[in-house]
Amino acid sequence: MMVIDVHCHLGYSARRVDTAIRRFWFEPHGAHGSPGYDSYLSPRMLSRIAWFFVRRWMGIDARAGAGEELDLQIDAVNQRHWSGALSVDRLVLLAFDECHDDAGRPMGPARRRGQRGSDLYVSNSLACAMAAARPDRFLFGASIHPYRSLAGQDACGMLEEVAAARPALVKWLPIHQNIRIDDERSVAFLRAAARRGVPMLIHYGGEMSLARQHMEFQSPEPLLRVLRRLRAEGAMPTVIVAHAATPSFILQSRRGHDALMEALLGEFADAPLYAEISGLTGLGRAHWLGRLARRRELHRKLIWGSDYPVPVMLRLLRGTIGREKAREIEALPSWIEQNIRVCRAAGFDEDVFTRAAEILPVR
Repeated sequence: MMVIDVHCHLGYSARRVDTAIRRFWFEPHGAHGSPGYDSYLSPRMLSRIAWFFVRRWMGIDARAGAGEELDLQIDAVNQRHWSGALSVDRLVLLAFDECHDDAGRPMGPARRRGQRGSDLYVSNSLACAMAAARPDRFLFGASIHPYRSLAGQDACGMLEEVAAARPALVKWLPIHQNIRIDDERSVAFLRAAARRGVPMLIHYGGEMSLARQHMEFQSPEPLLRVLRRLRAEGAMPTVIVAHAATPSFILQSRRGHDALMEALLGEFADAPLYAEISGLTGLGRAHWLGRLARRRELHRKLIWGSDYPVPVMLRLLRGTIGREKAREIEALPSWIEQNIRVCRAAGFDEDVFTRAAEILPVR
């Protein structure tokens, strides 16, 4: 059975629009809030302490500013980690839509701390083209903000075109992108996703890489209420909750995670609702890996993903997998390969690693 990484991020500092690739009609000029780019990292993102450490871990030249030189280095690092993931058959390359305000206006890149805006943008056109260039290795992960509108077309209309390109899923990160799940535009999008057979990958719980701009959306409890409503209508899409809605640091509330686990084993036990375990080998969430591995009754509802390029913090995982195994895995050149080896060593059922191939619309 095929092993798929459902959570593999793209991201370039200032990648210009590529007019040579197939472009979705709603992305003629790339980013809506910052035209001319197929991908960007915000000035705020590039000045964050998290980016400083990730750049060091990735071996990227600290002197390279946003632009082509930095993006060539990012590409080289990506290729090394992607090609080194020998235990993985396909990687879902994720587009990432811009943060939108409540009126549906894209906010563009955030310039400084405290300002609302996007830290990361990756166009659907770019992610789709990269996946199409290597269908033996990559799958297209789309991202369409449900509040989007352009030229009289809403996000559901945009999904129609994207769905024709056979995406593996659509990614949302509500606490960064400003997505209220019970907003009628979000609910309409979920109905449309169910109609077209497009799964949703939705991030709940904490966040450490991008700005936590809307922590009022951190809990999956409103999602569960919406899914209850859609299920009664016969219009519930397949939904995968990223990171199993775990907190990103010890003092953060675990109420949302507990509510999700209860729902997976109870009300939604026979529904297409799942949790994925990406990011549980990283800083802030490493202590959750062993906890979920030991809960074997949950394994039939879990899916593996890496959350690349979040690095694997093997020193924090020695208690879960043992020092000798940690040293063995540390020698591997790919963080994605390290991640899947750690998760297997932690004791997750093999079905956790192959389940994505069963539920995603892939061949």
